Amino acid sequence: MKDKRLSAYLSELYRWNKKINLTSVNEKDAVKILVEPSLGMAEFMPEKGRVVDIGSGGGIPGIILSLRFPECEFLLVDSDGKKSAFLAHVAGMLKLTNARAVRERSEKLAVMAGFSGTADVVVSRAVKREDVFASAVGLLKPGGLVILHHSSKPLEPDARFESVGNNEFADCWRMINPASA
Repeated sequence: MKDKRLSAYLSELYRWNKKINLTSVNEKDAVKILVEPSLGMAEFMPEKGRVVDIGSGGGIPGIILSLRFPECEFLLVDSDGKKSAFLAHVAGMLKLTNARAVRERSEKLAVMAGFSGTADVVVSRAVKREDVFASAVGLLKPGGLVILHHSSKPLEPDARFESVGNNEFADCWRMINPASA
């Protein structure tokens, strides 16, 4: 792995994982299961804008994407205090001025001033897609994107979003009709 900050992040993730559950992925599989799929989302990401990582937990995909997209602002959202503490710690350790931890439930954040309607992109890895879409409707600007790690599970159609692409690692939708929420 070439990126020293990515290596440092993974080391810190597994150091903290010994005390709090941040990932069930074995350390030897981290690049294949955590890093590559997160970087696979990059195909759909804008170069600038506000990105909300719902259920960020150990920082997947938010921390990895924040390293790749320094011009984007990343909100790493998790309601768990220990996970939020990890996210704040690792963002500071890596000197990620474009990432900050937000300890809150995404559905509450979606209706809060300063967050509602301010995101260009919502990303997530391990949260039910239906829950991500429900929060994304409140968080996204009109035309905003939802980018999720690819899943083999079928997704019920959602009239508020249209599919705009996918690849081996990620699926992407654009919000088209928030009024039908």
